[in-house]
Amino acid sequence: MVDKMTGKECMRILKKHGISRDEFAGMMGIKRSTMRTCVHGNRISRKMVERLKEMEGESAVAEEIAEVDAMIEEAKKPKVVVKEEGERRMARVYGIPSNKFLRLIEFRDGTHGKVRCKPGKYYIGDEMRVKDAGAGMWEIV
Repeated sequence: MVDKMTGKECMRILKKHGISRDEFAGMMGIKRSTMRTCVHGNRISRKMVERLKEMEGESAVAEEIAEVDAMIEEAKKPKVVVKEEGERRMARVYGIPSNKFLRLIEFRDGTHGKVRCKPGKYYIGDEMRVKDAGAGMWEIV
C-alpha cells in the first residue's frame, strides 16, 4: 500500500529536482490541467506517488554516496603524529585512584599509564614529563 501525499509535498519534491508540474505531467502521460487539479486538490494518484517516491529515493542514495566519498577523503588525509624525544614523554593527569601514591596519566597520542608520586603533589589536569619504568608504570623525570 502506497502512502498518500499532499500537493505541497509533491511540489517540494518537484522543486528539489528542478522539474515543473507541466514536465512531470508529460512524464506521467496526463494533461497539464489534470496535473494542476491533482496537486491543488491533494489528489495525487498512486502512480504519481510511486514516481515521486522513486525520485526522492534516488536523491537520498546520491546524498549517501556523497557522505561516503567525504568520509573516504577524510580517511585518506595523513595523520598527525606527535614525536617525543627518547623515552621521555609529556603526560597529563586524568585520574586519582584510591591509592594516594598513584596517578593515572594520558599521553598526547591517547595512550594511558600510571605514575608513582608523592601524595598531594599532582592533581587532575597537571602536566608532567615521565619516562618508562616497565609494566605500564612510569617515573617522573
